[in-house]
Amino acid sequence: MMERENGAGSRDGGLSAGVARVVITPPVGIAMVGFAGRGPAVGVHDDLLATALVLAERAPSGEADSRVALVTADIIGMHADTVTAAIKAQVERVTGIPSTHVILSCSHTHFGPALNAPRDGDGGGPELAYQAALPHHIAGVVAMADAARRPVTLAAGRGSVKIGINRRERRPDGNIILGQNPGGALDSEVQVWRFDVADGEPVTPGAPLGWLQRAAEPVAVLVNYACHPVSLSSQMRMISADFPAVTRGIVEELVGGTALYVQGACGNINPVLMGPDWDHPLRLGRALGAEAVRVALLAQPITGTPVRMAHETAAFPGLLPPSKEAARERIARLEAERERLAAQEGNLGAKEWNQRGLERARKGLEALETGVLPVVEGELSVLRLGDAALAFNPTELFCEFGMAIKEASPFPWTAIGGYTDGSAGYFPTRASYPEGGYEVDRACRVAAEAGELLQATTMRLLRSVE
Repeated sequence: MMERENGAGSRDGGLSAGVARVVITPPVGIAMVGFAGRGPAVGVHDDLLATALVLAERAPSGEADSRVALVTADIIGMHADTVTAAIKAQVERVTGIPSTHVILSCSHTHFGPALNAPRDGDGGGPELAYQAALPHHIAGVVAMADAARRPVTLAAGRGSVKIGINRRERRPDGNIILGQNPGGALDSEVQVWRFDVADGEPVTPGAPLGWLQRAAEPVAVLVNYACHPVSLSSQMRMISADFPAVTRGIVEELVGGTALYVQGACGNINPVLMGPDWDHPLRLGRALGAEAVRVALLAQPITGTPVRMAHETAAFPGLLPPSKEAARERIARLEAERERLAAQEGNLGAKEWNQRGLERARKGLEALETGVLPVVEGELSVLRLGDAALAFNPTELFCEFGMAIKEASPFPWTAIGGYTDGSAGYFPTRASYPEGGYEVDRACRVAAEAGELLQATTMRLLRSVE
């Protein structure tokens, strides 16, 4: 059901914003998530951060009519019914901001912690303790950002940089692998929203060295781009936020304010540089950061900034085997593979994927036999600030959908935020299903029409806040 919640658009008293940041680095030894069969973290390369931006539309009296909290976190993702729900409830308890106005967006770094006990049931202490502490950290940083709110103006801009590449590579035998496909779809757009202090003093013309002063004082700079943070490959066991951390640092140093990275529709996009080399996130992050700085400094003012939100819990059809016979054959193959793997030492990644595949195949067969078809729910939302809009979803959305939404949006500045308010898995294009590959065969939970349903729902939400 779609719900629309508006700020005081008719009074248009202006926009206020506050930003704050907290370190959410987990303890060394915690299970890592993002690559199957990898051991626990052995060290910390760079801290993981959660950054809160609280926005409100001001009435003429200067008091806030509504507040929205956007939190960007260096985490791979959060399950909606456990982690996300707990965080939103705690934010509401601490700040009074309604849970429906709290947006939790993950960068999707693959070099961060698991938020639940390991699948093999061994341990779970550090993971569960971290999960229990996270709502308090995030509620606290939202409270800090809310207390720091001040009048701001908004400017937006867009540029382009190709640090990503389509990863669905077709081999000579026809199989799709996680590789590089230079001819595949790619969204290279860098979109930047800059929030400046509204009552800042302008540079005085003719003042000594006046050209060295900032004409605006940024409070926050939001950077939106679509690329998987996997630049260090599958064996890295050091905690890291990957290239988004480098990008944030570049923006903060050269533009000012506090930078937030919002991950886009990058389900089929990987970095052009991958491997266990710390030079990779540095080079990628600097290239993206340099373009984000250029865009931020040339951003265009957004006039009239009503704060409006709309959200809908959508039900997407689950992915089913083509037939009962096909499901039984797949189960038999996976059970035989499990026996072979059990006789081997190590090979933890293959064993984990085998376990996941068996669970999925058995659930698919059960659905066909019982007639109870699976449904995957996901919370979709949009946030409008004048002529700028952010469209959020809890999926690993293929970039084709993200580009289509931006192109058709009624707002000239539209950004896509994936990995937000839940974790619904991959949403490939319909054409990708017969091709197969990792995203379809191993990590997808939804039927082929799900991506199109998500796109249509997002467009309806965007039109509802016009």
